[in-house]
Amino acid sequence: MTEPFAYRGFMLDVARHYMPVAEIRRVVEAAALCGMNRMHWHLTDDQGWRIEIKRYPRLTEVGSVRGPAFFGAENENENNAGFYTQEEIRGIVAFARERGVEIVPEIEVPGHASAMLAAYPEFGCRREIVGPDGKITVGRPYQYWVGTMPGVFPNLICAGRDEAVRFLEDILDEVADLFPGPEIHIGGDEAIKQHWRRCPDCQRRIREERLADENELQRWLVLEIGDYLAKKGKRTIVWNESLDGGLLPDHFIVQHWLGNDRETAAFLAAGGQVISSETEHYYISRPYSAIDVHNIWQAPEVPEYAREHPENLLGIECPMWSERVTNEKRAEYLLFPRVPAVALKAGRQHASDSWEAFRQAVGGLQAQVERLGVTGAPERVWKISEEDARAELDAQAAMRQRPEMQDVWRICDGLLRQEKLEKLLFAIGMPRPYALRVMDFAWTEVPEYCGEQPEKNGDGADEMARQLITALDSRADGAWKDLPEDVWLDTLKCFSRFVAEHYRSTGAYAFDRFWWTTRQIGARLFRIGELEYELREEEGKRWIALHIPSDTHLTPTPLNDSVARARSFLKEYFPEWAELPMQCSSWLMSPKLRELLPADANIPRFQRAFDITRVDAGSNGALGWVFQLTGEQQKDVRIESLPENTTLQRRVKALLLAGGAVGAASGVLAREFE
Repeated sequence: MTEPFAYRGFMLDVARHYMPVAEIRRVVEAAALCGMNRMHWHLTDDQGWRIEIKRYPRLTEVGSVRGPAFFGAENENENNAGFYTQEEIRGIVAFARERGVEIVPEIEVPGHASAMLAAYPEFGCRREIVGPDGKITVGRPYQYWVGTMPGVFPNLICAGRDEAVRFLEDILDEVADLFPGPEIHIGGDEAIKQHWRRCPDCQRRIREERLADENELQRWLVLEIGDYLAKKGKRTIVWNESLDGGLLPDHFIVQHWLGNDRETAAFLAAGGQVISSETEHYYISRPYSAIDVHNIWQAPEVPEYAREHPENLLGIECPMWSERVTNEKRAEYLLFPRVPAVALKAGRQHASDSWEAFRQAVGGLQAQVERLGVTGAPERVWKISEEDARAELDAQAAMRQRPEMQDVWRICDGLLRQEKLEKLLFAIGMPRPYALRVMDFAWTEVPEYCGEQPEKNGDGADEMARQLITALDSRADGAWKDLPEDVWLDTLKCFSRFVAEHYRSTGAYAFDRFWWTTRQIGARLFRIGELEYELREEEGKRWIALHIPSDTHLTPTPLNDSVARARSFLKEYFPEWAELPMQCSSWLMSPKLRELLPADANIPRFQRAFDITRVDAGSNGALGWVFQLTGEQQKDVRIESLPENTTLQRRVKALLLAGGAVGAASGVLAREFE
């Protein structure tokens, strides 16, 4: 007979809505009767701090109280305030242990920290601001308050200051003393890092610890806390996002809820232990139309990510989040009979049961639970018909469209989109001072959280923010949606290249090519290797326009590789364009350059791959590229003052002084580069 999982758990979220001590005891007793041996107690979040910490009394004085809240339902203001004294906690822990249940406390680190920081804002981040003159200053502190709505927020404890880490350690000293069990949960999920990216202390920590980015900073902090708890004989549980920065040592346990399957599988392969809490089967705060008892029966005993190493699957936990669970009656309705069903699943004695046998086993446990005075959901919702499930889901969707929900979506969507924008800016290599400017202009879309507003200075940061947000929307559900990630990122690196070119010309960061980059964000122009390929159509005629970025290497092998990759890309994603001619119009195509440069130089060799179709001998488009001048600088340039640092500059300058022009030309790619 298969042994039960070692970890058979359920979670109570008391941060969003406080649950009275008597109700917690009743639920623990009912769960123990069903075979559960862990209660994960979610004690802190943005919307409430529920555990007394004697060294930091403001955590409960401030963090356990909030004003009217709105999470999407009619009335969610019951049990908005409250906390558990240490005496009450010791009593609940003892009560649970007598019934074979260990309580696993959760203190969220580093995110979901609004209530913590509302009480002790000095442990939040400072903020760097780039002014209109380009100087970086440290702005006013962020404002924090106990959350009154759902969502993921940027309020993270500062990972850059030692005193903030000590603050967490002080809290965990008291937590470890209150909970004698072997595990403490520290969260680690949904930590959007807008504050860390702007924080001089967090950025210093990244440099000093030689970390790659903010994901690795989170891993550093999680490891610091995990090592601290290990010295106290505790294992540390984290949500699976904590694997973003890399694998964790064996004194960690990962709770898998959503995404990152590959990282979780790698952790299991390395010997790590995992708790299964998949949202589609075990998130029992969801309505029965989404997860009924039949759904739990159908759930695979071993999820796909654990198939290669099932021996390292520690167990199953069903979380009940309480955004919309405001009272005991609603909590019991959601918990039972789904806690009995998950307990049977984790007990592994009913793996081969038919649905009818499983339903009867759940029914037997439910009858015992109800004799304790716990009222669960009626049997008619244990297996909901598709029609009834659809009706309930439609009602849920309609609730999300209510007018009072729109501000919630504006803030939630805005913050998550902001996080994607900030990650994108650094993924494409944007210089940090200018990235901060762009980030801050985008952040003004969520004024509740953005702090000080940036000043405009004509550097184009506001326009770049708008364009990159448009590009992200396209990536999510538009023309860019299904195109390869490497092409997406390589194409958008033009934004960083243009800013760097402006800095090279003027000594100041700015973006002045917004008229050009509409092609990239609209998925009409793609960077593939050395060259850019634009899908052009005019007056019923189609062709592929080749563009030559300023960082292109004009040598045969990478150029031929670029063309071959572009043809493959077009064949797969734009088949109607795959075989169309490729045409290049540029100053680099001008026949005049053959007179100025040796025949074996890169530019003449590049030209020989094309059949020239048109020449514009009078064009002076080369001026900006050869001498690295912006459009504004070209208006007032004095030819005699142009630099002569390269052979090409010297010869083009002499040509211009003699009254000549480099010109430009167009041609069709007709052969390989040689």
